[in-house]
Amino acid sequence: MKTAKQAQPPRLLFGAVGLQKGSGGIAELSRQVFKALLDMHGKNMIRLQVHVLEGSGPQADDSLFGDKELPVIRWFAGKRWKFALSLLNAKSDVQLLDHVGLGRLPGMLPLSASRQLILLIHSVEIWNNNRTDYERTAQKASLLIANSEYTARKARAHYSDLPGIEVCWPGKDPETAGSESANSSWRDIMPGTTLGPHAILIVGRLSSEQRHKGHDHLIEAMPRILQTVPDAQLVVAGAGDDQARLEAKARKLGLADQVIFMGWVDKEQLHSLYSLCAVFAMPSDGDGFGLVFLEAMMHCLPCVGLQSGAAAEIFEDETSGILVNRDDRAAMADRLSSLLLDESLRMRLGKAGYQRYQSMFQGRHYSKRLQSILLEHLVI
Repeated sequence: MKTAKQAQPPRLLFGAVGLQKGSGGIAELSRQVFKALLDMHGKNMIRLQVHVLEGSGPQADDSLFGDKELPVIRWFAGKRWKFALSLLNAKSDVQLLDHVGLGRLPGMLPLSASRQLILLIHSVEIWNNNRTDYERTAQKASLLIANSEYTARKARAHYSDLPGIEVCWPGKDPETAGSESANSSWRDIMPGTTLGPHAILIVGRLSSEQRHKGHDHLIEAMPRILQTVPDAQLVVAGAGDDQARLEAKARKLGLADQVIFMGWVDKEQLHSLYSLCAVFAMPSDGDGFGLVFLEAMMHCLPCVGLQSGAAAEIFEDETSGILVNRDDRAAMADRLSSLLLDESLRMRLGKAGYQRYQSMFQGRHYSKRLQSILLEHLVI
């Protein structure tokens, strides 16, 4: 906390992998961090500077950078060593980095008594690798800020002797999610196919290195779901190097017509899908939070997530969503079937999920949570 003797607020350097729109979940969260820090900078609570690893500058139409009173922002166009050296040489009292990997070079050196290192931790980067440089960096930080209790718990189980961890749930704004442009019909998105009233939607990159989102589990549950809901469909939005394997799996199970692979979809199409489908499901054990749940909740779409994952912090079972054990395929299939067949339950859960989003998970809620944590822990 700033002392009365200080004439100036602390100098805080925010280091981000990227701040471009549409660059993934970490970049999207970092844009929310940037907003919160801009507010603190404008109120003279901190003196902000920003270093961005990827990109050479903001996109021309990006309103995030429309403020005429922006702090100093340096872009490094992917030059990692130049970026790392800039962190070492920067005149700052606090360095807040959006990924543990950004702090590896500073983490090799003893922390200055006058400089704090604060790291944002997200998911598998902190709990599903054996990198000693990540471990060393995390252990030397002054504070870790996790996106969920789930991430904090998994991080402590993976790495020993970590510093204090504060939990700061993310938020998301409708305008940044693109929900206001959800005008596409199913015919516009997938001509030649038909979408029925009992479609389950899952959204996420289909990566062979990240098979944690639950695509396999949902495909394997579909035969049992179809026994109860004959017109059920699974809509898979996203692309990646694992798509061919998943398509082959669906064909082998006789689900070629019931599992619809959309490939990559743009923002307008994605948010149309949230409005067109009956249920959103992502039984993931590798997402530290899951911003896509918030997107679905914005559209009053009932969500299904993993009971042992971060979804249990986003919505409450049977109240504002459904939580399942994906390892019990039969039980998961039965719960999904019941939800598909009960329109009143879907409406009730969707409405409650929307209200929970409105009261807890907007961008302003995240900004308030993050600012509170930073003000409590800044020690200059």
